[in-house]
Amino acid sequence: MKTALFVVAAAALLAGCETKSPAWDKAGASEATANEDTASCHAKARVTPDRYPAPPRSTYTAGVELTADDARLRFEQEEFRRCMQEKGYNAKR
Repeated sequence: MKTALFVVAAAALLAGCETKSPAWDKAGASEATANEDTASCHAKARVTPDRYPAPPRSTYTAGVELTADDARLRFEQEEFRRCMQEKGYNAKR
């Protein structure tokens, strides 16, 4: 019973965290250009080294800690956003 309750609670929390990625808009940019720029920024974000590598785990940490994968995902999302903005795109939600 506890397991079922836990699964339902976890599913509800994850559903609440789901976010839709923004669409990117640039005046005068064709769909092909936007697709090329998106692919370029995704590739750039994947290979950019993290400026702030995750510190070693502490046994004294309280609360939820990001895993290295979670931290890298957040970093890549931020790099992608920065790249698209540098190319003149605006995020639309």
